[in-house]
Amino acid sequence: MLAQESPFRPYWWGVSMADVGVSCRPDVGTYGRYEFPELPPVPFAMTGDLAWLAEQPMHDEWCVGTKPVAELPTLLGACERLGLSLPPAFLIFMRTPDLQRRVRSCTACFIDVDVAPVRAPAGDGYLLRFLADQQGCLFWYLYLTADGSDHAVVCSGDEYDSTSDGDEDGHDNDPDEIAFCGESFETFLCRYWLENEIGFANDDEAVMPDGAAEYISRYRELPASGS
Repeated sequence: MLAQESPFRPYWWGVSMADVGVSCRPDVGTYGRYEFPELPPVPFAMTGDLAWLAEQPMHDEWCVGTKPVAELPTLLGACERLGLSLPPAFLIFMRTPDLQRRVRSCTACFIDVDVAPVRAPAGDGYLLRFLADQQGCLFWYLYLTADGSDHAVVCSGDEYDSTSDGDEDGHDNDPDEIAFCGESFETFLCRYWLENEIGFANDDEAVMPDGAAEYISRYRELPASGS
């Protein structure tokens, strides 16, 4: 799904990249909300099979997951009843621990898959939570169109859960806080992986990941922004 086709405003929630010379990614807290149109393209072909990720090294720490997602059978049943299909790349990733161990999070995010999609508060579709910040600052969701024809990734500080109608304080979630942040699950995952690996490499004074030099170079050409 293209950003202009989404019912949600496009923003990228991520960590700062100021330490690698990207002025348009200043440090504004644990996460910053940055302009989506400024994002460079991901440096790999998105073919749906996560072949680019399989070529990356595995890690023992900071991984988003290490085991097949136990909720998948229940989730697939719920999707079938709704006439929804999950992206192939999503299913591959959630079923394959070796791929999960290739994706690290600087902020200790972890795979957190709901057992059923919930109706999105805007647009004609559903939200399915699949990734959560350790402190509950942000949650990432698949946005699945009701007719099953397309999907995207969105992010919000509000939790949408199939067993709950609101947040812990009893207040309704704000649909205006949902941000479009990925044209597909694979594209989101690639960008998420790359930016976190850039952060780890910079902190550890290690070799940058594949595609990092081009990604950083394109970003350095942009003026400072962020909120």
